[in-house]
Amino acid sequence: MFNAIPTAAHTIWGVLAGRLLMSKQSNKKKMQTLIIGGVIALIIGYGLSPITPIIKRISTSTFVFASGGWSILALALCYWLIDIKKYQKGVLFFAIVGMNPLFIYLFAHVGGADLIRKIVLPFSNAIFGWMGELNAMLLLSAIVLFFLWYLCYWLYKKNILIKI
Repeated sequence: MFNAIPTAAHTIWGVLAGRLLMSKQSNKKKMQTLIIGGVIALIIGYGLSPITPIIKRISTSTFVFASGGWSILALALCYWLIDIKKYQKGVLFFAIVGMNPLFIYLFAHVGGADLIRKIVLPFSNAIFGWMGELNAMLLLSAIVLFFLWYLCYWLYKKNILIKI
């Protein structure tokens, strides 16, 4: 319940950024707006951190500004690389998950990721146990991530797009 307002703030920032990118403004104006907005959010977030610490778990106001600022700057970088400079190698890898973000988020949080982990765990321990516990768990996480991505890829190939 306490995270409803910070979550709403992140959502609103995402909607505003999306509307900006879909607007008819020039690429230069879009980049300026994103960079200025991101830098202002970072200044507010880090500037107020001595008063209200940046804490993700309880989503403090400074966390909302700092994480939002970094997200907006990351969006600006991706927009510049992909849409302005037309550097599109490897974009399909991320676009496949981006085609069904709601499905994969819900699937992973309702237990799909845990189910995949339980199925793969005996095999990964048997094959990669010699690497040490930490490395084997990191590899298991990478395998689970691959299976989640492949599920999105299968949905993408079948043209199954789950929307609200």
